Amino acid sequence: MFQQEDYQTILVDLADGVLTVTLNRAEKANCFNAAMIGDFDRLWDEARKCADVRCIVLRAAPGKAFCTGVDVRNGWRESDARPEPFDYGDPGDWLGPKSNKVWKPFVIAVHGMAAGGAFYWLNEADITICSDDATFFDPHLKFGKLSSVEPIGMLGRIPYQEISRMVLMADEERIGAETALRMSLVTEVVEQGKLWDRAQAIAESIAARDPVPTQGSIKALWEAQSLGRDQAMARAVQYVQISKAAVGVKAAPKSIAQVEPWKLR
Repeated sequence: MFQQEDYQTILVDLADGVLTVTLNRAEKANCFNAAMIGDFDRLWDEARKCADVRCIVLRAAPGKAFCTGVDVRNGWRESDARPEPFDYGDPGDWLGPKSNKVWKPFVIAVHGMAAGGAFYWLNEADITICSDDATFFDPHLKFGKLSSVEPIGMLGRIPYQEISRMVLMADEERIGAETALRMSLVTEVVEQGKLWDRAQAIAESIAARDPVPTQGSIKALWEAQSLGRDQAMARAVQYVQISKAAVGVKAAPKSIAQVEPWKLR
């Protein structure tokens, strides 16, 4: 698993329970194209199945940007793809871990610009930190394109008016690192030269914990966002029971994905 030759646009490294993924299109501001979407499709499938992966860090190759969204010159679909009107997918269907049923903690380290489609990852992060040079913005309206999927994914994570202001101001106003911290878009700001080390330290701390309750906690919290309070609390109790049963047996499963499916309903 995780053979570097299997990936075209990202770098992968697994050590001490931490899968470190580096966006590797710095010359293109680390924007995503069809090849990168294919890489993440493979990555999440492998990460879900690999018990040695206990936490995932996403970062980007050094340069001016963490990610500026989709590759506007080449798009994100294969060149010969012509989907029917009701057969359209969305890049987020493949880019984010939770969209792909990966419940392993997801830590993001942002430097430079994070714009547009970068929020497909940011919206699924469990912990996001950034360097002091980071800026965040949504350029859709600058190009006359409707902005919906990325900002809607932010609802509940940061206040509504912060989202609507970012959408409406497009690239005329960029959110700096300290403002991102204030509005809870990130949880920590560090010096640029310390960003990767800090993300790694956070991930290694998480990876040292028991994976079943850790992943169960992430899954329960994520699902609760789409449920009413009473439903969420009832589901929370079920997850506690599942976790106790799993860690109580001698050969406990190493991944929440290995617990019998009927117990997760």
